[in-house]
Amino acid sequence: MMQQYHDLLKRVIAEGETQYNERTGQLMLVSAGDQCAFPLEDSFPLCTTKASAPLRWVAEEMFWMLRGERNAKTLDEKGVDIWNMNAFQGYLKRQNLEKVFPKNTPEWNDEFASYVDQMRHDPGFDLQDSDLGPIYGHQWRHWTNPDGEEVDQVKNIIEGIKANPGSRYHIMSAWNVGELEKMSLGPCHCLTQFTVTNDENLRTHMFQRSCDVYLGVPFNIAQYALLGNLVAKETGMIPKEFIHSFGNVHVYCGVTPRSSFLLDKDNLRSLQEKVKGATLREDFLDIRKWYLNNSPEESEGNEKKDHIPFILQQLSIEPRKLPNIEIADLPFFELIERPAKEVVKLQGYKPHKWDSKAVMAA
Repeated sequence: MMQQYHDLLKRVIAEGETQYNERTGQLMLVSAGDQCAFPLEDSFPLCTTKASAPLRWVAEEMFWMLRGERNAKTLDEKGVDIWNMNAFQGYLKRQNLEKVFPKNTPEWNDEFASYVDQMRHDPGFDLQDSDLGPIYGHQWRHWTNPDGEEVDQVKNIIEGIKANPGSRYHIMSAWNVGELEKMSLGPCHCLTQFTVTNDENLRTHMFQRSCDVYLGVPFNIAQYALLGNLVAKETGMIPKEFIHSFGNVHVYCGVTPRSSFLLDKDNLRSLQEKVKGATLREDFLDIRKWYLNNSPEESEGNEKKDHIPFILQQLSIEPRKLPNIEIADLPFFELIERPAKEVVKLQGYKPHKWDSKAVMAA
């Protein structure tokens, strides 16, 4: 698992092309069309070359989506704040304040801090201000047909696998074209298919259109490996494999002045040639040193938005043995209502620990 992921990290930097993203205001290196496959029978694919987000976070967000929830505050109350920036940006958009508080500025940072403080501590905070629109959970549990009828895709998947395991219709979609404009963020992991073979082996195959390869992808791998385990347990199948297909795979390079370094084609070529030529893990530390010595400092308030130094550090680290997962013996729809720490546990997770905390793009 870890070698596949490291190969992907290296490939995006060594072969990626530049792309500017208007939504995030950041430069990226981009690849497209990759795929990885992770066995699930004897291990759980959680990153070991850095400390991953706690399994509690992974599970709480997945449970939140599986319950059909769509409000950042209800997830934040579980101790998981990963949707807060998107909720804030959606709030600014609804209030016509996007130009008053532009992204990647001290003004945005200060206003965001105030917003989160109000969300957490103000009894009069309006839940509409942290609503994310009809994102994942809404589509999974409350997809609305043109006639107004709601479709519970999660329930249909589970009942369908039990009743007709050989069907090729075990598909769950979060990509509702008619409601994309209402979402604070269009679904990144947007289509999932479950396939049963030999009457017992369950494979979970997810297509992800937008892939933050450093921060997001390890989290998404763990989430869908968990989902595969949950569905297999409920349907009496063996969780055989998680297959991950990628659309736009990107490395965030931060904002100016840091990002201007890679807009120079000679600098980009030098970085990519060095990464392609790396044969030993310590080579990546030398490349990291060269990169930091030659690129501009990140501006105040935008530190750690450039993920390249983090990735080069990670590529220098030897992977460790993968952990195993334990899931409480409860029915699926009861389990996802429980606190994650009570029903999902890791055994044998010993990641490398270092300052790996980059900043997520909003």
